[in-house]
Amino acid sequence: MVVCIVALPILLILGIFSATHRKLANEAIKCALRKVTFRPCDLSLEQKLKKMVFGSLMKQNEKIAFFAFKHFEGLSMIFGTLMVLSLAGTLFGAYNLALYGNCNGPATSAFCIFNPETYSSGIEIFGFRFFETVHSPSEVKPIVLGDVPTIGNEGAKIKIIEVGCFTCPYTKASEPLVKELLEKYGGEIFFAFKYFPLPSHPYSFEAAASAECAREQGKFWEYKEKLFEQQQECTASGSVPELNKHFVAMARAAGVNEEQFGQCIESGKYNSRVQEHKEQAIDAGIYGTPTFYVNGKVLVAPKTIEEFELAMQN
Repeated sequence: MVVCIVALPILLILGIFSATHRKLANEAIKCALRKVTFRPCDLSLEQKLKKMVFGSLMKQNEKIAFFAFKHFEGLSMIFGTLMVLSLAGTLFGAYNLALYGNCNGPATSAFCIFNPETYSSGIEIFGFRFFETVHSPSEVKPIVLGDVPTIGNEGAKIKIIEVGCFTCPYTKASEPLVKELLEKYGGEIFFAFKYFPLPSHPYSFEAAASAECAREQGKFWEYKEKLFEQQQECTASGSVPELNKHFVAMARAAGVNEEQFGQCIESGKYNSRVQEHKEQAIDAGIYGTPTFYVNGKVLVAPKTIEEFELAMQN
């Protein structure tokens, strides 16, 4: 009897909140135990569940209700199979996450719902977020600077590290603040940019790797500006080849040698460096982009230049 096995996990969850469902859950447990030991089940549970489903569907659509009643066993088998596949996928994802740091396996920047690196925690279902964790900048640890694009004298009194994602709208929204800050304080600031490509933002990893190709020719900051200017065009690309055409056009506008740049992005030359930046950001506990370190003080998605100035004084 597939019905009791399919219904068991659902009834166990519902049983937490309802005494009626707890009784049904107990029946489902007994039925499942009999089923796995190759003994016949009591059919009363199936009849009860049939009536519950039929009654609920009748309120919505009579034809669907009768169809579900007639094919109840077959539909139960379908949902049972989907449940098993879903469980298997979840376990496989958890295994990959433990082994490679991403539930999709090694050498991938694809979105993983289990990863701690998405801008918002929790799960989004029909526009509503569940199991969301509230974070605080105080949780963020110091980050390794490493091999990064920089502006200014390393001995400057004010040191700022931005950890950002090129296809993240929040990082883009902070760009005017960054420009204002650099214009206002000029030579007093040593500014560095670290990549944190978030898998929830399309082509974030590819954009970061392309920025390294522009940096190779000494044009990182000019290309960075173009990336944010055309962020929407990049994220709307239908494929990587189409995306690369955007990258080449932006590189040309930034004064980068097209041929050398094109060969660089096609080769994936800097993928390992971007991956290293990403892992360092995760290790630091960064939960959103942009995150700024201002003389060691952490600011997450600051909205005003005054927030920077306050951190600079402390």
